[in-house]
Amino acid sequence: MFTHAFAYGSLLDPVSLASTLPRVDLEVVEPAWLGGFSRTFGVAFPNDGSQGDKAYFDAAGKRPPFVLFADLVAGAGDASEVNGLLVPVGPDELERLRQRELRYDLIDVSARVRLRPARPAPVRIRVGVFVGKPAFAQPGDVARGVVAAGYRRKIEQGVAFWEGRCPGFLRDYLASTELAPSLSTVELRRVDPAVGDGAHSA
Repeated sequence: MFTHAFAYGSLLDPVSLASTLPRVDLEVVEPAWLGGFSRTFGVAFPNDGSQGDKAYFDAAGKRPPFVLFADLVAGAGDASEVNGLLVPVGPDELERLRQRELRYDLIDVSARVRLRPARPAPVRIRVGVFVGKPAFAQPGDVARGVVAAGYRRKIEQGVAFWEGRCPGFLRDYLASTELAPSLSTVELRRVDPAVGDGAHSA
């Protein structure tokens, strides 16, 4: 059983975090670093109607073939690490995250997490992180994808928030995030079929 989840994408945004995990107290969420990984926009959501939970449309009402979301990949060298948040979770919170991260696998990274040097590491914790399922992280699909502008704003708003609490968080985010030169960010409208034309942006 995992006691904590490592958050590194849109869950960095306190509003997004609270929408999925409303019982988590922000005061017990800790900035943390995960060794051996880099952050990318490398999960390609097939936007062709094959995924029943949501769809994305641009200003012209067209569907980009793939919409990209944050992912972790093995970093270059032993010194690579990505910053994020250590979020306490119980069974209910973990299930909520599983339902949110349908295109991701949950893996154990307990031995790779560190907190700020001035903060003692929590005792007896197990940390899980969601990484893209191989079927949704194919390079050819990623190359054809775009990032939803609202999703990217959520991440950046989260980074700005945690920079205020942990100076250097923005610097570490930029240093640990790989952005392909061809990465395109587009304003997209998200529609959840179950609720109709939703106003979601991530």
